[in-house]
Amino acid sequence: MVEGTAAELAATLANGPTKAYAAVRTLLKAWSAGGVPAADAVMLDITMPLHATEDVTRGFINTAKAFDKNTEPPAMIFHGR
Repeated sequence: MVEGTAAELAATLANGPTKAYAAVRTLLKAWSAGGVPAADAVMLDITMPLHATEDVTRGFINTAKAFDKNTEPPAMIFHGR
């Protein structure tokens, strides 16, 4: 049971926003080494490149289209790009 749950979680993470997960991990390492000031110091350097990814661009476009139609934005689909 635990092995199946772990495999399912691993598959979900592997098929999710992997670049965002990496950015969060890097921020947590910075926080662990130097607290909030250290994480704040590297936040923009780590997170801004995410805004240039295909996943984020597609998400922004889909969300804007949904807002224009006054509908709920669709679920994000991540391709890791």
